Amino acid sequence: MMKVFFCVIVVLDMAHMMVEPTQAAFTCTDVDKCLVQCMSYLVGTATVPASACCHGVKQIKGMAVTIEDKRQACGYVKDAANKYQNVKEDAASGLPTKCGVPLSYPISKNIDCST
Repeated sequence: MMKVFFCVIVVLDMAHMMVEPTQAAFTCTDVDKCLVQCMSYLVGTATVPASACCHGVKQIKGMAVTIEDKRQACGYVKDAANKYQNVKEDAASGLPTKCGVPLSYPISKNIDCST
């Protein structure tokens, strides 16, 4: 009887771990650090994004694995774009293409990240 009780407890504990929400493996600060090398391109002082910028965009894509991660990354990217008033919207939206890193959401000050 004790073995059955122990097995039930183990199974319940495993089920609890499976349904417990997890926190994203990245933060807004992580996304900011990835995009800081892009600022000269985003404000128009550079005509092409630096390789370090494109590396940052690749890192953002790699951090956002699940749908919820992608929504969170989208929100962080939107927050980053809104921190600087002089970010050019066309440069921001075209950044993933310029870097050859397709994202499932555009980089934009006005994106709705809930969809």
